[in-house]
Amino acid sequence: MGRPYSAPLTTRPRSGPCLLKQLLWLTFFMALCEGSLWAQAFPMFNGSSNTCSGAFLDSGGEGATGYGNNENITYTICPDSPNDAISLNFITFNLSTAGAAPLDQMTIHDGNSTAATSLGTYTGTTLQNITVQASPLNSSGCLTIVFRSNNTGTGIFAASISCYTPCQRPTAVATMSQAAPVKICIGESVNFDGSGSIAAAGFAIATRTWDFGDGTVLSNAAANVSHTYTQAGEFITQLYVVDNNGCASANRIDLPVRVGTEPNFNGTGGDLVGCVGQTLCLDGVVNATTWNELPGNDLGGGVFLPDDVGSCFESEITFSQFAPGQTLTNVNDLLGICVGMEHSFMGDLVINIISPTGQTVTLHQQGGGGTFLGIPVDNDLTPNAQGTCWNYCWSPTATNGTWVDNAGGTLPSGTYESLDPLSGLVGSQLNGVWRLQVCDLWGSDNGFICNWDVSLNPAIFPDLTEFTPIYGDGCDSTYWSGPHITSTAAGCDAICVAPPTPGSYSYTYTAKDDFGCTFDTTLTVTIVPLPTVNAGADVVTCGTAVPLNAQITSGGQPGDCTYTLQLIDTFEDGWTLGSNVTVTINGVATTYTLGIIPGDQTTITLPVSHGQPISLSYQAAIFWNNENRFVLRNTAGTVLYNSGNGPATGLAWSGVVACPPEPFTYTWSPAGGLSNPNIANPSATVTNTTEYCVTAIQPSQPACPATDCVTITVDNGVDPGTNGSITICANAAPFALFPLLGGTPDPGGTWTTPGGAVHSGNFDPSADTPGSYTYTVVGSPACGGSTEIATVTVVVSPLADAGTDGAITLCSTDAVVSLFAQLGGTPDANGTWSGPSPTAGGLFDPATMSAGVYTYTVPGTAPCPDASATVTVALTTPPDAGTDGAITLCSTDAVVS
Repeated sequence: MGRPYSAPLTTRPRSGPCLLKQLLWLTFFMALCEGSLWAQAFPMFNGSSNTCSGAFLDSGGEGATGYGNNENITYTICPDSPNDAISLNFITFNLSTAGAAPLDQMTIHDGNSTAATSLGTYTGTTLQNITVQASPLNSSGCLTIVFRSNNTGTGIFAASISCYTPCQRPTAVATMSQAAPVKICIGESVNFDGSGSIAAAGFAIATRTWDFGDGTVLSNAAANVSHTYTQAGEFITQLYVVDNNGCASANRIDLPVRVGTEPNFNGTGGDLVGCVGQTLCLDGVVNATTWNELPGNDLGGGVFLPDDVGSCFESEITFSQFAPGQTLTNVNDLLGICVGMEHSFMGDLVINIISPTGQTVTLHQQGGGGTFLGIPVDNDLTPNAQGTCWNYCWSPTATNGTWVDNAGGTLPSGTYESLDPLSGLVGSQLNGVWRLQVCDLWGSDNGFICNWDVSLNPAIFPDLTEFTPIYGDGCDSTYWSGPHITSTAAGCDAICVAPPTPGSYSYTYTAKDDFGCTFDTTLTVTIVPLPTVNAGADVVTCGTAVPLNAQITSGGQPGDCTYTLQLIDTFEDGWTLGSNVTVTINGVATTYTLGIIPGDQTTITLPVSHGQPISLSYQAAIFWNNENRFVLRNTAGTVLYNSGNGPATGLAWSGVVACPPEPFTYTWSPAGGLSNPNIANPSATVTNTTEYCVTAIQPSQPACPATDCVTITVDNGVDPGTNGSITICANAAPFALFPLLGGTPDPGGTWTTPGGAVHSGNFDPSADTPGSYTYTVVGSPACGGSTEIATVTVVVSPLADAGTDGAITLCSTDAVVSLFAQLGGTPDANGTWSGPSPTAGGLFDPATMSAGVYTYTVPGTAPCPDASATVTVALTTPPDAGTDGAITLCSTDAVVS
């Protein structure tokens, strides 16, 4: 919440007569001179000094003139010797208490900047005779003083400067579990070891304080600790040790821990919807997020702006990143002042920016009437209900005018000129509290500041740490996972997939950076069935045009369409006092209202896509809401929601867009003979039988075609062909009769046997009867119809039979024998013989003819071949005893033969 602010109503002269001031200064210098006759004076200014002696004075310096009105000074005093610390003894401290708050005040920080711990804020005479010194844990030994005075009344302060040596400090020594800078991921831990810290001789380390740099401080801690980091950035860990003499370490250990940033996957995508059989390709893109020490964009706190006429509300941003005393020297270093806010009446507001040193620039001062800022909840019955904030900026380089110059309706989000020049902030100290002040000067309206920031040129910041995680080019750094991946590109950032069946398939793209941190994003690929198209039934025509008509019978993916929103006012004077409807489509909100023209009603076209979420929210005005009504219709004109008169504030309706399938385009092929090949229902005029094929495609899904064909048969009468014949051998293979017809017979007729039975048209010599087979063709009704026949005569020739081979053995003295009788089987008798000796009548004479193989050949009837068999004849010779002989011998003769 902001705090009320009231402008000062009175002023008064500067307090304290000069005589009193002179007496006070005389007392101070007498005390000062006790320490050093030649001590130097250090009047306060925006800067720093190093000294261990002298006088710390207000900006009036020597002479006790005192400080002035409207001062805002930051001054740092540091010791001029290492390990010493500053001590201020306030001999005089008399600040004015006149005027409205805030009173004149001094804040002292225990360190070398305003980022150090505050030792207190002092007003009036609260520091009179008080000594303020740097604490033992203040390693710089410095004190930083911030002094602010209001615009009413002045005063005086002075202190003697001295240094003291707190003690012989111990030395903090610490290491980390990894080499510096440690690189880890969010949620990971780092181990720290401070056991090497050293105390002065005779003393020991008593306590340890670990500051992990992320806002976590661990006091009275062990020497070895572990810390888990929960946010990205660089965090410098420090160890502060105190020995048992109460002395604190002054050295810094500066152990840097870098916690990797989370990337985004903008650009990751591809073909997310496809058909069965289609190959879809996905591309993975990881974009590293750079971290640096520049202040973020969400520094401001939220401030409600209710109807509190005359009050001002403030929100603060504190900068501490700049060098002490650094100021804004060039207005162009102020890149912009931005605020996210909503309000129902721009003309109410006065908006100021106030720098740490009090410079004030008015950004907007009323004007603009009832112009909306953002999308407000303009209902005084729910004053704390937050609307939708829009972002508005003021920049010294803007040239498009002020808010008032662009007033009317709802002020568009964007960058505008400031009412007063932003150059009024030049000279402002950068460190400190910047305040955005919003004052409401009219009733019956409210609003809300969601956030704000002051954007400054990064070049004016001191050296700041910056790092960007690195994602490598290899597959060990980025890769995809999921089913049915068909190919992967080099580096694994791109894949192609081909899921085989309809359904939803998840593919995860994973990226690992040089910090070892892993992140991923998942895409869902939807595979739908291929659409089907019916080209129609085959058609027979007798030379007349044939109408074709392709129709989608299933499938097809929904596309884009339009919904309509009708706003109605029964009194016909428009929706007054800010009633409106906010339509949110796929996360994008747009607000509509009905103006006084046309007054009675208006219809708004809402372009939508199938599957997008859509919702209606209504904001009712306080008066005449019962005149208002709104109606939402889908693309077919069907009412999805009718609010009725007097709708209530809040969410009225939500749902998901349902669009019809995207229309198909049609292409017929061949194009010849068609009245138009690019429509679903052309007419076809053909002279010959033609097959036409249609391809239907949705323009957004060119890889998902549907195809079907239709045949148009032209009826030019029937032709069975001319008669044919064939003579075959009885052992021939089965054959088709149709090719034996002469001429150009029409296919598709029927066959009958010589006996009139239905026949297949394939003749099998082993089973079918020879004779005339009849082919009958019946014409189509397109041309009246007729019946024509043709025949194929089949003659089957028998095979010649020479019997089987025989053999006989004869004595040369045997009688003549018949060779025919020696054949086996049932040989035909009309054959002829051939062999080693001529034969007559198939007879073999052993006495005159030679032995050997005699062949019997029976001539075949065309186309059958001749048949042959053999008789093998063997001859033997009978024994020969010679003829009778006689001999007469004497009994005394010798042996004779």
